[in-house]
Amino acid sequence: MSPRKTYAAVAAALMLCALPGSALAASSTLQLIIGGEAYDGPPKFEVTFDGKVLGEGAVNAAIDTATVGRFADAADRTAYVQSFDFDIPEEMFKPGGEVRVRLVNEAYGGDGSNRDRNLYLAAVAVNGRAVTVSGLSTQGTKADTENEVLAEFLVLRDGNVEGVSKAPAGGWPLPDATIAAAPIPAEKVKTEVATASSEKPQAVKALKLPSASETVTETASLEETQPEVAGNPVCTRDELYNVIGFNENSNDLTPRLRQRLDQIIADIGEERCTVLVTGYSSKQGNHATNALFAIERAQNVLTYLKQAGLKFEKVTAAGAGATEQFGDTFSANRRVVISVAP
Repeated sequence: MSPRKTYAAVAAALMLCALPGSALAASSTLQLIIGGEAYDGPPKFEVTFDGKVLGEGAVNAAIDTATVGRFADAADRTAYVQSFDFDIPEEMFKPGGEVRVRLVNEAYGGDGSNRDRNLYLAAVAVNGRAVTVSGLSTQGTKADTENEVLAEFLVLRDGNVEGVSKAPAGGWPLPDATIAAAPIPAEKVKTEVATASSEKPQAVKALKLPSASETVTETASLEETQPEVAGNPVCTRDELYNVIGFNENSNDLTPRLRQRLDQIIADIGEERCTVLVTGYSSKQGNHATNALFAIERAQNVLTYLKQAGLKFEKVTAAGAGATEQFGDTFSANRRVVISVAP
């Protein structure tokens, strides 16, 4: 088990188990997105599925409350959030299995010290079906407790409570038994970022972008408001920028994607705007953890915008999961949309 920046390794591992013309049993995959606060070491957690322990992990990226500050006050919470994956053996998997996450090394520096270890659970996904904060709850080991929520995170402050994700309606999906050995050719869409292919270009359908206040099913988002910065011009933009060209089973920002982002950064310039970065994935293959691909594509784009020095009035990174709204091809729907407004 290890945190990952992309999920290409999932597909690669499954391909090793697939033989042409055969149907081999496949393990299921559980993914978690967790933030953390550290004090004298990172927070560690235990995860169970259907009452059986899958393993443990540590949020090594957690914010150090002794030297940096608190998770709730961080200007960029994405820096303190990690993704983890665990295998669910075939014999253990149940479509109705319940997922539980528990902090196992609670530590507290005392009243007024501001030093603490805590977990912040953003999303749980099994075989690509994601449940985010609206579907998560806390249950006490001795008695049920009221949910504590911080933005898009369920807060787990000590080992006496567990973060619980019940199976979604219809149950967790089954894992793919096989994956085709032959790669699916890249598809070309008519857009500002071309992808290599000889196929006929496809028109991009009209965009339906969720507003910052609209609830989107199977999403996770990280939102922050930037402090005032003197000298930044008032935002005059009301634009939608499409960033297209993500590779299959990848969240990586390729040179072509970075070139497109550089164009957007130059266009916005020094203006200080409200920005909503929304990631999408295609519906290709049950093996792809589509909801998490969407989240991390948005987070990777936001990180690039910040590193380039772009200033924000308010900024949100959100994942809207798998979609077909942008076109009939898989590549048309693997994208990030950047909404810029005053």
